[in-house]
Parts: sequence; C-alpha cells; structure tokens
Amino acid sequence: MTGNHGRVDECGRAYAGSQLQIQIYVNRRSEELSRGVLRALPSLASLKARLTWVSPLEAEKFAEYQDRAFLAAVGLEHLARSLSNFWPRRGPVWDALAAVEIPGAPERNGVILVEAKSYPGEIYGDGCGASDPSSLEQIGAALSQTKRWLGVAEDVDWTGPLYQSANRLAHLFFFRRERVCVPAWLVNIYFVCDPHSPTRIEDWQVALPQVREALGLTGLVVADKGNLFLEARDRRELIGPTDSEAGDG
Repeated sequence: MTGNHGRVDECGRAYAGSQLQIQIYVNRRSEELSRGVLRALPSLASLKARLTWVSPLEAEKFAEYQDRAFLAAVGLEHLARSLSNFWPRRGPVWDALAAVEIPGAPERNGVILVEAKSYPGEIYGDGCGASDPSSLEQIGAALSQTKRWLGVAEDVDWTGPLYQSANRLAHLFFFRRERVCVPAWLVNIYFVCDPHSPTRIEDWQVALPQVREALGLTGLVVADKGNLFLEARDRRELIGPTDSEAGDG
C-alpha cells in the first residue's frame, strides 16, 4: 500500500487527474466501469465473468497496492513467493484492481490489472530507478522473458521513459506464464477531457500508436490486454453534496 501525501485529502480522495478519475469510477460508477472493461476485453467477456473491484476503495481510504499486498487484495497471496522470484520489491503500484470470478470454474478465477492515464505525457516517466545490481538483474531477466513472450525484439529499450508500461506488461506475463498460469487481463484506461489536463479522444488516437511503436509492439497482438476510453467526471461526484457545500477541495 502506498501513500500520496499532497495529492489527496484527509479521506484519501485525490484532488485531480487520473487518480481522482479512477477513484470515481471504482466507487461511484463500478457497473459502468465493469461494462467498459468487458467491452475492451472480449476474451474476458466470453467467459461471462463477474468482476469485483477491490481497489481503490473508499472504505480503505482509496489505497493502491503493490507487491504482496496487491496479490492479497485479489485473493492470490499464495503467489507471493513466485512474484518475489520474478520481480524485486517495490514493484508496480496498481491504479485499480479487480478480482475475476469465472462461473463454474473457481479454480480459474483471476485478476484485472489497471493502469489509468489522463493525458499522453503521463505515460512517460524517468525510467527504471532501481540501483541495486541484483534488482537490476532480476528486472532485466523479467523484461527479456516478457519480450520473448510477446515477440518484441530484445534490443528495444524497456527501461527508459516507457518503463512503467513495460513493467505492467511484465506483470501480465507473470500471471500468464506456465508456472503460475492464473487468468489475468491488463487494461489501460484513458480518460477523455479531464479538466485537469484536457485530452480529446483524437489526441489519444495520435499518441497511443507512438507508444506502441516505441515499445516494439507495432503489428503485434498482446493477448488479454485492452484499451478503454472513459469520460472524465467532476470531483463533486466523489465527495458528495455535503462535503462540497462545506468547501472540501
């Protein structure tokens, strides 16, 4: 679980951006969110799966999870040792998580991993910040395995500005690989016309192919990954009329 001091109020509610938007959708529009995710993931929709959003929840001050805690949140804590063998501590902090229940096949229950953005520049970062040699070696091995799984050329740089996108793909591979074999889906949610950083859907449609190209994914199909575009909402939808009238945020 991570903190976001300065970006959230005393109740954990974000003030702006993709963090606020995903809080609204998980806690106020969960059915709409689930329908959108199923549209974005036909392979999941075909299973008639039921989705239970487990973070960021208002009852838990909108906590976001990583490492063993994210596995526990979706009922997969028994995979903690496997994850630690695959990826070092301080791995991805997931913007949202959902447990997936497949009717009639409880042994195949799985997870939805969500990465959310409000504007294209948010996709890019400072690159891999690990400094410990053993961690760097472990990350490098995981990224190389993921590239082979996807058919991406080994010389494509996944540790630079698009490292966050790359490590999310690596965690999808973690679940899907033979030794773990847990149904998993990765959803990139892109908010449209967020007042904090207005981005039209046309802007996303220009930016995202550039991201795919930089990741070496042009022309490749990433199984069990989808993109979802959602209209940004007003923060008042999250905080409610009482708090709003009191001048919160």
